Amino acid sequence: MKKTLIILFSVFVITGIGRTQEEFSLGSPYSAIGLGEIKYSSSLRTDQMGIQGISLFGNYVNSTNPAANTRLKNVFFSLGMKTEFLESSNNTSSEKISDANVTGFNFGVPFWDKHGMTLIFGFNPYTLMQYKTSGKVDDQGAAYTATFAGMGGLTRLNFGLAGRPIDFVNLGFEYDYSFGNIKNLTYFDFNNQYFTNSYIRSENDLKGGYFKGGIVLDFGALLRKSKVFENLSIGFFYQSKFKLKSTIDKIYITSLSSYDSSFTSETEWDVPEAYGFGITKQIGRQLILSSDVSFQKFSGFKPVNLAPAEYSDNMRLGFGFEVLPAPKKDRSVFERLTYRAGFSYDNSYYKIAGQTIDHYAVSFGIGVPINEVNGIDLGFELGTRGKKDNSLIKDNYIKASIGLNFGEFWFIRPSDEDR
Repeated sequence: MKKTLIILFSVFVITGIGRTQEEFSLGSPYSAIGLGEIKYSSSLRTDQMGIQGISLFGNYVNSTNPAANTRLKNVFFSLGMKTEFLESSNNTSSEKISDANVTGFNFGVPFWDKHGMTLIFGFNPYTLMQYKTSGKVDDQGAAYTATFAGMGGLTRLNFGLAGRPIDFVNLGFEYDYSFGNIKNLTYFDFNNQYFTNSYIRSENDLKGGYFKGGIVLDFGALLRKSKVFENLSIGFFYQSKFKLKSTIDKIYITSLSSYDSSFTSETEWDVPEAYGFGITKQIGRQLILSSDVSFQKFSGFKPVNLAPAEYSDNMRLGFGFEVLPAPKKDRSVFERLTYRAGFSYDNSYYKIAGQTIDHYAVSFGIGVPINEVNGIDLGFELGTRGKKDNSLIKDNYIKASIGLNFGEFWFIRPSDEDR
């Protein structure tokens, strides 16, 4: 089975591969492994700062740490979209790919301002699988064309509550339900009448639920007379280990017109717990600095019927800053904008030929206000993942994002006097 994974990377030539594979889209071959590429996004605001916002307050909905949602000023709805331009290459070939996806939406409803009580709803991607590769293979004198393709991933639906029992302690809890479908295709074409072509297609339905809890300590509220601790917050979140139920339908076909055999199987996998820490400091009235780190213990991850790999614990580190609008009445257009930038690093939760796949990214963006409670976020991210050595693949990409943020005033019907 591990040999299949090596072949997948060694045959890296992306092509159009026939009608039976047209439903599969091009993407990074790294997303073929495990559950696919993990989506760390918490919001477009935090994406532009390179962080997950584990300790970052503000008038936005945070989908990573529920405890960071206690300062919503209004009923708040956010929706985002990203466009990605990806170049994947090895020492012999390269391919440029473009794609667009909705990043999810989040909804926050504050109902008790004194204690920061807020209801949280979200619908966001958790993992993404999207790849299609094809190339010639010579295996001990047997030459054939190998094709590998996959698509799908997990989406998470969350419902939670955040609150502030005392001035400096912010707590949050939520329940997340993850579900999705992963489709995989493997096709070996021997182009020889004396050999039977091999065609395997599987569809894997996945579902499972888990809990998440978090805390953010506001040291400025605890030590009000201290300038050092003013506007300083430290956050922590924990995501529980959970069972992911897998139902697999697999079909084997020996020609493109007749079924040879099929079967269905059910099993459960243990998805490991995740946790993270963050620290945020606001300097003056305009500059916010924030950094966080998160971990997930994938070394014990042993999924059945997924692309084989050596799994390992992974880490994500990010830090960034935000420049708020100048606090004065007569501001120019540029003085009303919010500016953000950051850097992030994460290592893969798998190894290929004993090597982890490192991912680096820089991001930046602006927040454009429409009025006091509504706005638009515009952002860009430049990143690189992997390398060309040892038959691996290097991904270079640019992502452009846009997010719409609507406050409660957007939904209020004007009175007759205001029309």
